[in-house]
Amino acid sequence: MSEKNGIKGNIRLSATITSEISATSPVVLGGNPADNIRILSDLGYDGIELHWGNPSQIDFKRIIESCDKHDVAISALATGKAYVEEGLSLIDDNESTRQSAVKRLLDFVDAASSFKSTVIIGCIRGNLASFQKYEDYLKRLAESTLIVSEYAETKNVQIVFEAINRYENNYLNNADETLDFINKYSLPNTKILLDTFHMNIEDANMAKAIENCGSMLGYMHFADSNRYYVGGGHIDYREIVTALRNIGYDGYISAECLPLPDSDTAIRKWIEGIKTAFQTI
Repeated sequence: MSEKNGIKGNIRLSATITSEISATSPVVLGGNPADNIRILSDLGYDGIELHWGNPSQIDFKRIIESCDKHDVAISALATGKAYVEEGLSLIDDNESTRQSAVKRLLDFVDAASSFKSTVIIGCIRGNLASFQKYEDYLKRLAESTLIVSEYAETKNVQIVFEAINRYENNYLNNADETLDFINKYSLPNTKILLDTFHMNIEDANMAKAIENCGSMLGYMHFADSNRYYVGGGHIDYREIVTALRNIGYDGYISAECLPLPDSDTAIRKWIEGIKTAFQTI
């Protein structure tokens, strides 16, 4: 059992942080990272997931000092803001934009290598401009991802590729599609990230989807059906926890949920909901 979070096994709990939060973006904490890390540690969190568009914007020195002081790890670096804020995409028709997206991910890998953190490929994959050229775009995505995943392997950094619902990305929406993509193109050093909010929209059976991923599941985001904290919606987390137990998952589960009704409530309710779900299994 984790001495910090109280969950049996090696499951670790993380929370998303950034510089400034928004009520419409699923990052739960913003502001002074040092204060946030202390608060999260006191609540039983093991790690933080950093959401910035560019690693050069992150005050790693300050964050690491606080992490070391409070026994908190950097679980992952999320990269979606590079797409949302700058339009960087791994499948963009403009080669310069595509190369910039790849370069940005390599920068994230370099940053992650110092902390043994995971790098997430989510929204930065971009959206399809034409479904008629679906296979061409998929091949382009694989070529771009391969550059990143091979480089990350030399840096001992794990890459995880996120299945995202159709309203945010218009392809590779469910677990099976995303897993098939990774396997079809034999992407090395690349596992899948599943998010319960997206799964509730896209996966007919969330528990089965988790079990189908098996050892290829590299990271989890937990947010309820309305993207609130665990327990704020209608998802039955007992089935999800059972599936995670069945595959022997021992990675991070991260609070990528809306900071609602406020950040303090969200981080407290989220970890309470997680612990309740695990204690009932």
